[in-house]
Amino acid sequence: MARRRLLVPLAALAVVTSLAAAGSPGAAAKPKASPPDKVVVIVVDALSKEIVEKYHMKNVEKLMQQGVDTPNGYLGHTGSVTVVTHNVLTTGMQPKHMGWTNEGYRDVDGLLPGPRGGLWLTSNFGAAQMTPLQTAAGAPHLSDYLDDTGKVFTVSPKAYAAYGLSGPGSASTSVITFGSKTCPVPGDTTGATQRRRAPTGVNVPAYISADCGSRYVVARDTIYDTGQLPASLYPATDDRYVVGNDPAHRGGDVWATDAVLDIMGHEQDGWSGIFVSLPGVDKAAHMWGGVNDPEGATPGYDPMTHMEYATRTADEQVGRIMRALKDSGELDSTLVVLTADHGSVAAEAGHFHGTLGAGNDYGYYNWYYGDPENDVFYDKPQPALQPLVATGNLGFAYSDSSLNVWLTDQAPAKVEQAATLMKAMPDVTAVWRRDGDRFTRVTPVQYQLMGKAERAWFDAKAQELVDTQAAPYGPDLVATLRDDTTYSVLGDHGGIQRSAQQVPIVFAGSYLSHRDLDAEVKSVDIMPTILKAMGITPTFTPDGTAYALPLKNK
Repeated sequence: MARRRLLVPLAALAVVTSLAAAGSPGAAAKPKASPPDKVVVIVVDALSKEIVEKYHMKNVEKLMQQGVDTPNGYLGHTGSVTVVTHNVLTTGMQPKHMGWTNEGYRDVDGLLPGPRGGLWLTSNFGAAQMTPLQTAAGAPHLSDYLDDTGKVFTVSPKAYAAYGLSGPGSASTSVITFGSKTCPVPGDTTGATQRRRAPTGVNVPAYISADCGSRYVVARDTIYDTGQLPASLYPATDDRYVVGNDPAHRGGDVWATDAVLDIMGHEQDGWSGIFVSLPGVDKAAHMWGGVNDPEGATPGYDPMTHMEYATRTADEQVGRIMRALKDSGELDSTLVVLTADHGSVAAEAGHFHGTLGAGNDYGYYNWYYGDPENDVFYDKPQPALQPLVATGNLGFAYSDSSLNVWLTDQAPAKVEQAATLMKAMPDVTAVWRRDGDRFTRVTPVQYQLMGKAERAWFDAKAQELVDTQAAPYGPDLVATLRDDTTYSVLGDHGGIQRSAQQVPIVFAGSYLSHRDLDAEVKSVDIMPTILKAMGITPTFTPDGTAYALPLKNK
């Protein structure tokens, strides 16, 4: 199935300020709306602008039309992955300044247990691993500014996403995510038990109960139609990301939104910030190839795991949150931000370079090669990576819609050897070597692999994007890939492609005008822009730009 393309024009950076209301000569100016005192950040994981358009996400489109949209906005960093972006969103810092840059991490400063310089897998991080890295980076999180005026709540079915959004927090910070639970089988008298997913985290409110039978305890060990290729590379095995079939115990995006609405109802004026991530679109895109999802052509088709259902469900949750704010009267004083942690690159035929291995979760062997301190030894690299493995110098590799490697021996000759091998790998457009706080391109650009629009995007953005992960703890070499290419699963993230980078960034609230920001707003700009809108002076200089949101008159 051919992919529809959403072409977003490139624009020069423009600093946009709010305009004073103009009346007739001599008329008194109307007063401006008061600054918001609450913020809700909604992150729809993997939501590219292309996905919004193809699946007609009406509530998202309504926010884009009626709020302050950023038609020239984009993610603005690599790695364009969940474990990076959630922390970027609430610190306003680029990955090279925030503590980690990708799904691999070299512990150059000895911040984690284990050998100094050890290699770690960041998507396995929880609060215990993120907190020392976040603390060492020194940048306050949005929650640190908001908790002076009310409680701050973060809700995400993904633990690493939740702790990235929330930051280390304080006594008034609550993190709600999924953990494991063993429960008795209802009605069984033999003592049989069943595995379940249940809420866990930090300062979880009592009304979001983890007791067996609670609404917030959901099914596990349910695979739907995802135990077949390509979904089995990264299958849905429970209701962490899938809504499920039990109307009393719905999971995924509905679980997260139900928690948000419960918080709003119970806390009323006692909250100042709510951050929520909705992971359903991301899971479906990884499993089925994003906008190339075969849907009904899938053997044993279960709509619940696929893109049409996932996008419709996520869109409905955005609508539920906005209606709750409006019905409660809180929308007038709340800044709502809608965005994504990355887009989704869909591999076309001939441009998937992973191994379609047997068995569930084989995709992890495509994503990773090496023996990280906090996981197993990933020792089944795809054939395209084998020449690099054969050097004996590959400490860790992370491969998605870009290739990122951490070398054991970083001597110049060894780096050059690895770069030469990476240049020869399929669909590589260029290889980049980390040099201090930037990356140097060390191979010619393979423009023949790109269409006209993708070439223009590469020329305008490639250097900027790879430079955002130029840190000692980041990769030694990065290979950028052509569009429509992945080395991992059929729908993925990570790279510089427009489909990975062009995500919605929308600001809404009834006090905002409908005037868009024409600037090239990026994810790193969201936090400082929130602070500016709320009249909060930052205590730490962020990397992002604080834009003035256009207000409407009372």
